[in-house]
Amino acid sequence: MSSESIVGYVLGSTVRTDVLLAVVDGQQSMEALIEGVEASESAVYNAVGDLERKGLVRSGESELAATGSGQLVADLLEQQENLCRLLADDYWRDHDVAALPRRFRLRLTELADAEVVRASDTDPHAVVREVRDRVERAGTDVDIVTPIYQAEYEAVMPDAPDARLLVDRSVALDALDRIESPSEAEQWSETPVRVLDVDVGIGVTDSEIMLSLPTADGRWDSRTEVIAEDDRAMEWGRDLFEHYWDRATPNEEFVAEQFASR
Repeated sequence: MSSESIVGYVLGSTVRTDVLLAVVDGQQSMEALIEGVEASESAVYNAVGDLERKGLVRSGESELAATGSGQLVADLLEQQENLCRLLADDYWRDHDVAALPRRFRLRLTELADAEVVRASDTDPHAVVREVRDRVERAGTDVDIVTPIYQAEYEAVMPDAPDARLLVDRSVALDALDRIESPSEAEQWSETPVRVLDVDVGIGVTDSEIMLSLPTADGRWDSRTEVIAEDDRAMEWGRDLFEHYWDRATPNEEFVAEQFASR
């Protein structure tokens, strides 16, 4: 039986699904399963037998345990549940998730508990203020990726060695067009700055992540922001920032290359 059909087999019965998830979650005796799963005693026994025959659960002397296959199926079921929660918000339909590297798209279910903050028509700048205030409250412990120039964000970006700033190449080039010498490019003396082609906005503090994707038609959207504070989302955001940071060019090198080519 293929992995796809095994998952389909488990999902084909709510009792099988609930029993497998309960065993993985630690309810490993028949008594605990019968008490915890909303089904008749016979239905729970039948589900356990079905899962054992498929190699997803095994019986010990007094307890049940998930096999490695059972754990993997349970993990996939959890991901599917999180994906459904994520897709309940139209943000993911209207924005270009392809702007994210594929391995981070595959982990997007880690943002299942995120909140999508939207500005209203009567207060279109509400999200910009919200992000600005969160960056300002973070103090010096903040990592930022920005594909656009935003004066409000620039004003609160700390100049400190604990902070990091990555700007899109087009933003950096526009800034260089307005100066005459490399020394004028040193806006932040302490904050490390790097340059990379990037379409995604990210803010990572010690307690939250902020994410902004372009719309499906490629426009920058300053009126919505994805904000999350749970541990899984924080790990996703930190990993995404490091992905971009490791591939970016230090600002000093970028500036030197641009002036050398003039």
